[in-house]
Amino acid sequence: MSVAIYENAGLVAAVVALVVAQGLKPLTARGAGGPWKPSLAFASGGFPSSHSAFVCALATGVGVQWGLDSGSFACAVVIACVVMYDAMGVRRQAGFHATAINTLVAGVYGTNAAATGAAPVSANVDVERASDDEGQGGDSLTETLFDEGFDAFVRRLQERPLREHIGHTPVQVVAGAVTGVVIGVVISVSMVVVE
Repeated sequence: MSVAIYENAGLVAAVVALVVAQGLKPLTARGAGGPWKPSLAFASGGFPSSHSAFVCALATGVGVQWGLDSGSFACAVVIACVVMYDAMGVRRQAGFHATAINTLVAGVYGTNAAATGAAPVSANVDVERASDDEGQGGDSLTETLFDEGFDAFVRRLQERPLREHIGHTPVQVVAGAVTGVVIGVVISVSMVVVE
């Protein structure tokens, strides 16, 4: 049985769930007492997990349309589990690492350097070479570290700190999963009823 792309319940539900979850992020952040930041609608991390909503809506849509005993549903569930585990594990830990690195760079090499007695970052980097590298795609931190030295590497981290909010807490993942399942059921059932 073949269906058109707009008739694919899993795909439609996944896209709707992604948009809804991303749209909820500025609202939930504001509701939690944070500032109003519309940019959160385009960021990773936050409440609810849009990755979880995306994959759970996909799995739900596939299950409703093709059946819970289908191989497609089994694949979608396994992918959903991997994505949610990754969001709570690897991506969350990467955010912790980014926070630690940003804190170290700001504390040891930033404004607190004089207070801690740490040596400030020296300004002996070849500026002409640095601008040449940037023009040729040499903007990555590792290229800076190997080509220009540690001081230039730290300076780049000070100018553009690592992103810290890329993972999710278990509560954010569960909220995203619930969002995805609810949207998946609503979209899928409405599409099946229309047929």
